[in-house]
Amino acid sequence: MTRTETGIAMANKPVIKPLHGVPRKVWQLIHIVSAVGWLGIEVCVLGLATIGLTTDDPGTARTAHDAGMLLADTFFVPATALMFVSGLVLGLGTRWGLVKYYWVAAKLVIGIALLVAATFALKNAVVEVAGLSAAGELTDGDEISFVGMLSVIALLTLVAALLSVVKPWGRIPWRTRTPQTQES
Repeated sequence: MTRTETGIAMANKPVIKPLHGVPRKVWQLIHIVSAVGWLGIEVCVLGLATIGLTTDDPGTARTAHDAGMLLADTFFVPATALMFVSGLVLGLGTRWGLVKYYWVAAKLVIGIALLVAATFALKNAVVEVAGLSAAGELTDGDEISFVGMLSVIALLTLVAALLSVVKPWGRIPWRTRTPQTQES
């Protein structure tokens, strides 16, 4: 325990050095570019899936799904991880924190959901849809479900971007207990 200027004992906390100047701008750039890149990849895969859903030509559908699979295999996980890690660095290194403000906490939850979705569900779904399309076994229900999943993930990404701009809801009111000092 250390004493503060007010004489109240406080627990030692690890100090995370705040980001200022060029390092902060570099992390912001990485975060924005990776988030925009993630959204671009997601929208491209969504567009290719929509082409696969709406075309009557099996060759075009197969090509669209194969292209979507190549994009997903190459970019989904790295872009999502970069977006998530850069968001963590910015949250920990700026005044916004990770759970000081509702909007940042909401973005953290969305980031975790996107990371899990990209790592497990989305990438596998793209590969599965491409495989079913190549085998000629893709049903409209499978395709509609896939397009719906891609749409929800794109919407979550747009909500995260909106939260970054609007910064709604204010600060989370954490109740901190101040230790009682013993008087002699």
